[in-house]
Amino acid sequence: MIKSQLLASCRLACRVSSNALDNELEELIDAAFLDLEISGVADVNGQPYTVTSADQLVITAVKTYVKLNLGDVLENTEAERLTRSYEMQKATLKMRNYSSSVISEES
Repeated sequence: MIKSQLLASCRLACRVSSNALDNELEELIDAAFLDLEISGVADVNGQPYTVTSADQLVITAVKTYVKLNLGDVLENTEAERLTRSYEMQKATLKMRNYSSSVISEES
């Protein structure tokens, strides 16, 4: 994914139909990646995710962060639910590095 695609995806998630809030959305996207990095979310090599290296779980967490933090502008009434959702997504992403990605095939 490239940043313009992520911006468009965040715009859609926030129900923003124009590009009037693009600067704020871009800042929130950057802040989301930084928050994930500070929280210890990293790829299998221990590197922080970027727009180009993020998978769908990371992208979903970024969109949730953006939607939550754009709340003041959009008069978001779901802040508590979005906060819980983002924290859960972040915890799941942090645990992913400690679990095996191989599923055993026991009979």
